[in-house]
Amino acid sequence: MPGVEVDLPDALTGFALPDPPSGAELVAAVRASLRLVDVAPDHIAFPLLGAAYRAVLGEVDFALHLAGPTGVGKSELAALIQRHFGPDLDARHLPGSWSSTANALELLAFSAKDALLVVDDFAPTSNQGDVDRAHREADRVLRAQGNRSGRLRMRGDGTLRAVKPPRGLILSTGEDVPRGQSIRARLLTCELGPDDLVWPVLSACQMEAAEGRPAQALAGFLRWIAPQRDALREQLGSWLPNLRERAAGSATHRRTPEIVANLATGWGFFLSFALSAEAITEEQKNELWSRTWDALGRAVVAQAHHQRGRDPPSDLWSSLEAPSHQDGLTLRVLRITGRPLVDRGAWGWRCNQHGEWEPKGDRVGWRGDGDHVYLDPDASYAAVQRLGQEVGDRLSLTPQTLRKRLKERGMLVTTDTGRRC
Repeated sequence: MPGVEVDLPDALTGFALPDPPSGAELVAAVRASLRLVDVAPDHIAFPLLGAAYRAVLGEVDFALHLAGPTGVGKSELAALIQRHFGPDLDARHLPGSWSSTANALELLAFSAKDALLVVDDFAPTSNQGDVDRAHREADRVLRAQGNRSGRLRMRGDGTLRAVKPPRGLILSTGEDVPRGQSIRARLLTCELGPDDLVWPVLSACQMEAAEGRPAQALAGFLRWIAPQRDALREQLGSWLPNLRERAAGSATHRRTPEIVANLATGWGFFLSFALSAEAITEEQKNELWSRTWDALGRAVVAQAHHQRGRDPPSDLWSSLEAPSHQDGLTLRVLRITGRPLVDRGAWGWRCNQHGEWEPKGDRVGWRGDGDHVYLDPDASYAAVQRLGQEVGDRLSLTPQTLRKRLKERGMLVTTDTGRRC
């Protein structure tokens, strides 16, 4: 708007939308934005493009993470989404980087209100201290995004500074995925493989992005929203619960339906805008909506894998159920009842070349009468803790909380606090 100036941090100076186009120019811009779904598989492209259009509708309580090995094109794909907010925001000029401090990223996330913010290259390396620090700072930034909360700070005189929570939507990229089950629950992680990108289409989209086509599409979208903003906000409030309920049937975590519903809402508004601009037909809109829902469903299946990662109760249980993995956690049976052992190989024992049974793995309990197996609290906790260290994800639960989680999952028949088992 003429006469309105916006003062942004230097890292966000590339955020600059052109004047909204109209007519044939608007049609070309919308179609250029839609072409991005042909760059990568649907379960990757649809969530990313939906995030760009959902971001401008208001604050959200989740983030996206684009993961994959080096050289697969993560930054280039993320930049195509980011360039909806400015044609100069290419892969070499992305606004955020995980090499920045958490304080700097928090300020960027606060300043990028109702916008998508790419934070590039999460690849912790070097010594264990640097790796832990990288995961800790990612935890801080992404947890703030997921909770929509800022970090309280004090001034020199002892008064509190104003809180600066994230106010947009973060799209992170990296070779690794931030650790921690609760953090991963706040993420929709899309994994990009070596052969996933269609490079000729990517190159064509990059040329259109440099010309400002995706940014023109977003500018037109905002102009379309502006006169009906209140009505669309009411519509957003009615769509989200319905889409959330539909998504809940296939999601595996209570946060995932919220993510799916929000991304689907972004697509729903964008497709309505594209139809009104005559960039697509009604038939094309219905086809794209069907692809959207299918793509988000496949993304949820992949998300379930990440949410299962590093769940201490499941770690313990899976290890007990897989005694053939001799280097992992297994149950060593102690014959305290005097009964002969049955199927010792299934309880962490191995018969050596001399026909003698020898224990394998960590001793975490013993076998009692009947089919009961007793876990020693300290030994089982230590075993899960060691397993976490081996995979680079330290256990954050206390022994009491681990037992509580096992009990809540129905993995413990009973507990005896007197005997501590």
